[in-house]
Amino acid sequence: MHASPACVYVTSGMDIQEMYSLFFTFPPVHHSIFIASERYFESFNRLFPGLMKLCLPESLSVEELRQALSVMSLLYEQNQSAGYRPDIFKFTAAEQQIMRLLMRGHSLEDIARIRGVSPTTVSVQRNGLMKRTGTKSLQELCSLYTALRKSQKRALRPS
Repeated sequence: MHASPACVYVTSGMDIQEMYSLFFTFPPVHHSIFIASERYFESFNRLFPGLMKLCLPESLSVEELRQALSVMSLLYEQNQSAGYRPDIFKFTAAEQQIMRLLMRGHSLEDIARIRGVSPTTVSVQRNGLMKRTGTKSLQELCSLYTALRKSQKRALRPS
């Protein structure tokens, strides 16, 4: 009998904000399996770089799922590692300030004025954040940032 991968995430019917909440409430570990719409695979790779994972389409058959579980179980047995710590995105101080201001509803022009830089600089930084995090909209970026902050606060709380 093979050991099982630690987690199987089935995200059918979930929007991206619900997925972020799930992932930061129950963080994935190595050898996790993600069953989702293929359009989210790149986001999973950006969210969890370095995580040994398997992304499968929602349309997979029972036999394909059995095969995937078998493969990940074998990998799990062969690679008993120290685990995966999702220290996902290290936001710079400037990026954190931009995110806080965006979350409060400030426009690019407001943020540029507050930070003493041009709106183009803020736009480039915001677009860089979206590209690095794999988010496609400002709403997704803000949802991800909120989930990250909640996750960090939970990690800092004494048990």
